[in-house]
Amino acid sequence: MGCKTLLLTHKLETIGEMSCNPSFGGIGKGHLMREVDALDGVCGRICDLSGIQYKILNRRKGPAVWGPRAQIDRDLYKKHLQAELFRTPNLEIRAAAVEDLIVEKKDGHETCMGVLLADNTRVSSRSVVITTGTFLRGQINIGLETYPAGRMGDKPAIGLSHTLERLQFKLGRLKTGTPPRLDGRTIDYSVCSIQEGDDPPAPFSFMNERVWIEAKDQVKCYITHTSPEMERIILDNLHLDRHVQEETRGPRYCPSIESKMLRFGGRRHQIWLEPEGLNNNVVYPNGLSCTLPANLQFQMLRTIPGLEKVEMIRPGYGVEYDYIDPRQIRKTLETKPVKGLFFAGQINGTTGYEEAAAQGIVAGINAGLKVKEQPGFTIDRTEGYIGVLIDDLTRIGAPEPYRMFTSRAEFRLSLRPDNADFRLTEKAFPTGCVSRDRYDRCVKTRLARDNAMTLLKSIENPLSTWRKLFSLPATKASTRRNAFDLLSLSWPLDGDNGVTVALIDSVLGDGRLTHLTSDLQLCQRLKIESLYADAIDDQEEDAVQIRNEEALAIPDDIDYSESSMSLSNEERGKLIEARPLTIGAASRISGVTPAAILTILKYLNRRKRSGVIYS
Repeated sequence: MGCKTLLLTHKLETIGEMSCNPSFGGIGKGHLMREVDALDGVCGRICDLSGIQYKILNRRKGPAVWGPRAQIDRDLYKKHLQAELFRTPNLEIRAAAVEDLIVEKKDGHETCMGVLLADNTRVSSRSVVITTGTFLRGQINIGLETYPAGRMGDKPAIGLSHTLERLQFKLGRLKTGTPPRLDGRTIDYSVCSIQEGDDPPAPFSFMNERVWIEAKDQVKCYITHTSPEMERIILDNLHLDRHVQEETRGPRYCPSIESKMLRFGGRRHQIWLEPEGLNNNVVYPNGLSCTLPANLQFQMLRTIPGLEKVEMIRPGYGVEYDYIDPRQIRKTLETKPVKGLFFAGQINGTTGYEEAAAQGIVAGINAGLKVKEQPGFTIDRTEGYIGVLIDDLTRIGAPEPYRMFTSRAEFRLSLRPDNADFRLTEKAFPTGCVSRDRYDRCVKTRLARDNAMTLLKSIENPLSTWRKLFSLPATKASTRRNAFDLLSLSWPLDGDNGVTVALIDSVLGDGRLTHLTSDLQLCQRLKIESLYADAIDDQEEDAVQIRNEEALAIPDDIDYSESSMSLSNEERGKLIEARPLTIGAASRISGVTPAAILTILKYLNRRKRSGVIYS
């Protein structure tokens, strides 16, 4: 964007260090990764250079909710990210601690004019982005022991918390945790379930046709599970676990193993054994976040199938940290109390690399636009998961660590991983954040898709003719279908793939589609577009309906537990507690997603059509 930028961090050598899990993406999170890439963010491209296993999660469901995910080599990620940053034009990187903000009155408004470093150096700036992670007055907990730290081995940011309080920001406390690290050489994988990577592995970045590693060279991950003896050890020793006793809220959707045993006792919980790199033996037991004393963690580990002889490299620990109520920020991520000051990441109450990256790129873009005195850049919740994330934070807040799920997006049929570039790259290009190469590639890809769709729609036959061409049982149906429509059909022709561009080309035999078949990514885009063409039209109608019926009354005796509503336990509980009187009131309840509002609205309309009268 042409802005002279300074990056301040405690240690240069920890730039790109993955503080917790050695992976990126997943369900909902993978959408964010692809959207960050569409805005020319770096994390997707770096993952394509450092992943050691790539897998699309949720494939049993439709492409709209597929979750691109990669297991990452920590050392490779740090190496490639540092190389990228240290050669970025207009970016200076300096190791220093920020102790205070320089805030002055300007045109009657509190305005951030720079930062004060721990050595009293003043750094002037026309905009400041704060991304403190878990460092803001961070405190580590292991058993009953506590000490100040943002993560193991790194000091917290104390002065900045005092500054934000002085500036009248409303602060809260959240907590998270990380599991113990294991020596993979001491694990018996023969009793664990194997999790293979995809063949071929799919890249995160729209700029890449493939990832750096061959499919056959990907590492394996494994699954084991908890045991009754492990549950006994945990429940018998909760009095020695300060982190669990604290009332500070932790992540509901990535809870500690202690929280799982308390909430879901008597069940067997999965544990994923994930290698942290190609050249080390460290294994990350995902699903085993734990803050018991180290000796008890060791005992607990040895009750898990496959880990009977495991050696623990380091214990798990919990982190408590400050965050600000995100309702104090705008959709540009500029703060309301102080102009020119932007917040991104866990300081806004989110959890996870992907949520932080999504906020980071929006805050960075808008900090640059602020300096250039240009209008802010925002993403609506109809345009992207980033828009859903920021809208949820700024409208509802974050009473607990916020994690992205596909269920949070009411427009998820059109907000797919495959079309993030079409949705966001051209939109962001005028801001200067998107390179010309990426923009040109996006325009070229869109043109190729549009031309291919036009061509496919021009090839039309009666359904009976198509079935004959595909050697399927005859039908008397005279309905005419074009080749684009056929891609949405699940005829048993190519395993689980149904009708494909290549199959249509082969049965036509006239070569009209042959030039498309060599571009596998284009062919996949075309199939997905066909799958959702009709559903997206219906979705648009639903969106209009929600906007038009905000004032619709919700009857007092509505039964939110009725199975036809298919509400989550969390949504059902929040609605039963609040008993909102209108659709609009229900939409403003924290934890009730727009998708749930649409479900309620449809339910009410069905009941109305059936003539049910509410008391």
